[in-house]
Amino acid sequence: MNQTALTRLRQFMEERGFDRFFLYRPENFAWLTGGGDDTVVVGEGVGHIEVSASGVRLHTSRIEAVRLQEEEQVDFAVAVYPWHSPPRIDRPNDLDTDLTALRLVLSAEEQDRFRTLGRDTAQALGDAMRAARPEWTEARLAGEIANAVYSRGIQPIVLLAAGEERAFRYRHPVPKDKPVGRVAMGIVCGRRHGLVANVTRMRSWGYPEIESRYARVLEVESQALTATVPGATVSNIIAAIANGYRTIGAPDAFEEHHQGGIAGYRPREILATPGDKTKLEVGMVVAWNPSLPGTKVEDTFLLTVHGLENLTYDPDWPMLRVEQRLRPDILTA
Repeated sequence: MNQTALTRLRQFMEERGFDRFFLYRPENFAWLTGGGDDTVVVGEGVGHIEVSASGVRLHTSRIEAVRLQEEEQVDFAVAVYPWHSPPRIDRPNDLDTDLTALRLVLSAEEQDRFRTLGRDTAQALGDAMRAARPEWTEARLAGEIANAVYSRGIQPIVLLAAGEERAFRYRHPVPKDKPVGRVAMGIVCGRRHGLVANVTRMRSWGYPEIESRYARVLEVESQALTATVPGATVSNIIAAIANGYRTIGAPDAFEEHHQGGIAGYRPREILATPGDKTKLEVGMVVAWNPSLPGTKVEDTFLLTVHGLENLTYDPDWPMLRVEQRLRPDILTA
């Protein structure tokens, strides 16, 4: 049980005058249990948690009860219902009431989990990208990425892969049976114990034009990372990113893809938009992803009292310095 989460939720309930509250969303199951997973179909929970001032109880079917107790951090009371007769949806609940704000600042235990997740996700993606070949298809590359992350106990809840033909056309390149060619982009949002790490890596086989374009994207990202400090608002970061695109002479690129946001129990707990007044705090995690056609940069960072900590650093990936920060380079053949 995540006691920090339980305390925050009960304070929230008291402020709202709720004597009990029901959690149906999988991200809140993971948050409250301290990393449990109640999904069988991705994104759909197989139970719901009832929280009151005096106790916590899981409601689930006979199919799932034992497994959730033994393997998914359920160390509290369980009420079992027949699989063919699920109860009605109770209220108040997290389907009607958004709890995102309660999840944003991570506890020390959650931060430690994120560190190991980030490292493993980055190294898994790096292994697949290092193994990639120009004659592979995008589908083959995606399969290798999936194998690498699953072998580390990580579920790829977003998995994109693009080769030379499609990387320049689509910002969300769902992998197809198309050849990789001279450029490969691998993107993964990997979930383990509820938390999600976001990483993008680029590789090139003799395509020098991509390097200059990638350098411009790194300039945009640098402005975003410099602006990412406690007390800044999400809109401050968005303004910095928009200014970065203007600086590199590509102002329209801001409109061509979202720019990332605050991460955590979803790839983006808060998708950054202009005017968002959410303030950044120590203990939050962010993942910005500026891009130009054919290239993107993305890592997951923890805000600490000492600055930004790159959770998805891969020591085996080639790096370069941008404004005194180590950033991933394009891997060249």
